[in-house]
Amino acid sequence: MDSAPLPKETWRASWRTPWRSPEIPDDIRSSVEDMQLQRALTHVPMIYLVGIFNLVAAMVLSAHEGVEPQYYAWMGVLAIGSAVRMISWMRAPRHRSYGTSAQKTLHNLTVISVGGITFLSVWSVYAISTDIFENQMFIPTSLVFGSTCIAHCLACIKKAAITVLVVGVIPTAMAMILVGGFDEMIMGWSMITIALLMVRFIIDSYNQIISSLIMRNMIWKQAHSDPLTGLANRRAMMNHLRVAEQAFANHSTGFAVALIDLDRFKQVNDNLGHDIGDQLLVEVAGRLKHSSAAGEIVGRLGGDEFLILIPDISSREQASAKATAYLSGFARPAHISGHVLTASASIGTAVHALDGHGTEQLLKAADGALYRMKRTSRSDRRSANRPSRNIG
Repeated sequence: MDSAPLPKETWRASWRTPWRSPEIPDDIRSSVEDMQLQRALTHVPMIYLVGIFNLVAAMVLSAHEGVEPQYYAWMGVLAIGSAVRMISWMRAPRHRSYGTSAQKTLHNLTVISVGGITFLSVWSVYAISTDIFENQMFIPTSLVFGSTCIAHCLACIKKAAITVLVVGVIPTAMAMILVGGFDEMIMGWSMITIALLMVRFIIDSYNQIISSLIMRNMIWKQAHSDPLTGLANRRAMMNHLRVAEQAFANHSTGFAVALIDLDRFKQVNDNLGHDIGDQLLVEVAGRLKHSSAAGEIVGRLGGDEFLILIPDISSREQASAKATAYLSGFARPAHISGHVLTASASIGTAVHALDGHGTEQLLKAADGALYRMKRTSRSDRRSANRPSRNIG
């Protein structure tokens, strides 16, 4: 059976989609900017080299055709400055530190590239309009070559690359179409076609880079987050603990862990069902996140067990105060699917260096403190429920 033709709206959407780029999630925006900066900076010498080549070629043509030096002498100064900058860049350390943010550095690189191409584009339009060269094709062709190379070097910065192409090609091409003869007009339209194809290539390359970063971030989240609560999972929490260990070794920054286990959670699952139990876990996760301060990391180890990494803790008294603050978040009843549940929990804390060194020792100490608290709670409940006797 023949397939039906695509609706008009679907065809338009399929045409527009390749020219659009995926939205960058806020949580990977800094990673995207770092990637753009590293990729762009590796091409900085090429950008300078393209500029030097075009400037020298234009100077040679100007001298060959007897153009007065005042019209092209500035090119020599600009070419020498570009060569000095390129050499200094290539001789600089490979792993350099940048005092400004990635976003500001990308902005500066964009301004320099677009500004240089704009200046050369204005001069190219002037050269075409005034007929100072007998060979009308060389300057436009050279500018298109330079603009295309620079746009390719800046392909990871979509707006900068497209702007370089548009500014470097379109004004010169339109000048050739409007002022030149038949050959120049055909060349002008060819230049515009090349520019549009390059824009499409840049967008496609940029989209592939961003899509791969988004996919990598999604895969990382799936591997390091709890699917039910959205908290860090066991693997992620172990990684955070190792990072905290390294920070302690390098900077002597103390930290503590708090291990939390819900009381009588099995009864909720048995009496009300696992769906209600899952909703209770989500509620507890939200309350723990709300009770946590900046820098504290809340994770779910599995079942009804949660782990909190608390930085800047150096005493058991501080850890105990944080544990009390977390337990206070359980006082308010939770309304879940028509049920009013009052969650309670036991908590055990351990302070690094005081209760253990290394992840295993620290978690073992917190686990021991947790079950001591559970035994104390059970003893208190049995004492409260035991009938009193008169001793006479």
